[in-house]
Amino acid sequence: MSSATISNEKNNSQTDNANPVLSDETVANFLTNNPDFFHRNPTILSEMSLPHQSGNATSLIERQVAILRERGIQTRHKLGELIEAAKENDNLLNTTQSLVIDLINADSLNSIFTLMQAELHKKFAIESASVTLITDAATQQQYSIDADFFQNIDDAEQTISGIVNNNQSLCGSLRETEAAFIFSDTKYAVGSAAIASNTIKRSTGSDIVVMLAVAHHSADHYNSDTGTLFLDYLCDILTALVKRQLS
Repeated sequence: MSSATISNEKNNSQTDNANPVLSDETVANFLTNNPDFFHRNPTILSEMSLPHQSGNATSLIERQVAILRERGIQTRHKLGELIEAAKENDNLLNTTQSLVIDLINADSLNSIFTLMQAELHKKFAIESASVTLITDAATQQQYSIDADFFQNIDDAEQTISGIVNNNQSLCGSLRETEAAFIFSDTKYAVGSAAIASNTIKRSTGSDIVVMLAVAHHSADHYNSDTGTLFLDYLCDILTALVKRQLS
């Protein structure tokens, strides 16, 4: 017999020993000698089928085991959902941190606004995003704010007064005139939107409303049940950066 044959037989023997096939008798003997096995390993019971001779009726024990097994499956599914949600939140946090750092490093108002809109599209998959500074023409000229990011306060009071004067974030559908005013450059239809805004009070000159809005073509995408915590956070960051540029 060649050395290769001996080696193969030895490996096969080792494999068989590593994965022995247990007979019913072996398992029965083990359980007989270890009567507390299931007490020490209760989770195994939820995966086992333990039928009882009870005719056409389902025994109470079988029913209890079935319920426990179903609850175990539901718990594993729920745990899987929580893990996936945690991963998504972790990715969102990392992406948001990266965006905030980039915004802080921007050197002008126009750069900040351009970056915010672009990153919301690119990294957060937002269909339509709008950053708007609502103030007077003198402030626009003073800080060289691009027309794409500026709306006159008088026009805003006429077109979106309910939004400008609201102290809370809004989610839902918009009138056509409101959608056109806020999302003037979008290539998508505006079915629903979420809007956050802050007002910067000034001792001289007109106050400044910093508005951050996102929209989707579906009328049901943003609604009264939509959370605005993330949008409010970004609007607060945006407002703080605007204040820094104005100082």
